[in-house]
Amino acid sequence: MATMIMSDLSRDLAEVLIRVPLTSLRAVRLTCKKWNDVCKDGSFLKKHIVEAKKKQVNEFEMIMMTNFKVYLMTVDLHSNLEPSITLKGTLFSLKDDANHHHQVDDIIRVCHCDGLLLCITKDLNSRLVVWNPYFGETRWIQPRKSYHILDDYALGYDEKKRYKILRFVDDSYAYRVEEQICEFELYSFESDSWKVVLTVPPEWEIEFHNRLSIKGNSYWYATDSAEDGVGFLICFDFTTERFGPRLPLPFNASLPYEDIVTLSTVGEEQLAVLFQDDDTLRMEIWVTSKVEPTEVLWNKFFLAVDMRPLSGFAFLADAGTFFIDQKKKNVAVVFD
Repeated sequence: MATMIMSDLSRDLAEVLIRVPLTSLRAVRLTCKKWNDVCKDGSFLKKHIVEAKKKQVNEFEMIMMTNFKVYLMTVDLHSNLEPSITLKGTLFSLKDDANHHHQVDDIIRVCHCDGLLLCITKDLNSRLVVWNPYFGETRWIQPRKSYHILDDYALGYDEKKRYKILRFVDDSYAYRVEEQICEFELYSFESDSWKVVLTVPPEWEIEFHNRLSIKGNSYWYATDSAEDGVGFLICFDFTTERFGPRLPLPFNASLPYEDIVTLSTVGEEQLAVLFQDDDTLRMEIWVTSKVEPTEVLWNKFFLAVDMRPLSGFAFLADAGTFFIDQKKKNVAVVFD
């Protein structure tokens, strides 16, 4: 009788569960198999996200890395008092395939894509783990041969929503020939295997901190490795499994670590870029009207501010990250 009632209440149960806070949902899922099945259903996930966004009218949720730890934070810009930042939770540990715990202070970088987090650890023997915060599930990724201390990574998916990881290290300009290395490999979640996608060094250089994923593909701010050229965007398309052409920026930026350029997203469809001139300290933020692996179009700039009277110094090239408030239309938050 209980089973029949449970089956009959599946739809009503889903309507109740979508109102359960995300922080409590994992405990609810563990109550019984039926509840767990409902929580993992695709339509339920979409409804839960919609309900969560309704409750976060005045707050932004974000993942923050500091002191080798991963935090869930909320930022409230619409408070009647002062804008506030609140710690919501901490990733305490991750389990590997042998059920061993890796403490959170092992994590040195995090890549985000579509709700999944790719965590890069200090330990070169167990360097990559993909974490699904929603389900509390992890997947440790073993290397094809070995990981490298200079590795960079990107997480994305192709047109069939098959997730993949790009691993690359390009030290082809090392002083000693025997230390030069160029490796571009792609990991498939579906086949649980790696394959080489590029063996020739590219004609551009990118920095690991200046990367984001949007609509399944990854974008970097890049500069020409052969000359003092203008900066541009480069995209790795996880469907074609290739890097696309150089994509224009709406400004001219000098070499890395002079002018500041950093990337962010606006919702799930737009890319934003922050530019700060090293001489004038003027900060500009631009938002795309179209972003694809082979084409980027820019709107008029979202915001322009003279930072000299406000701070008197430039943001850090490898630390400044930002997001913008779409409702107020003229508010940006920069973490430096």
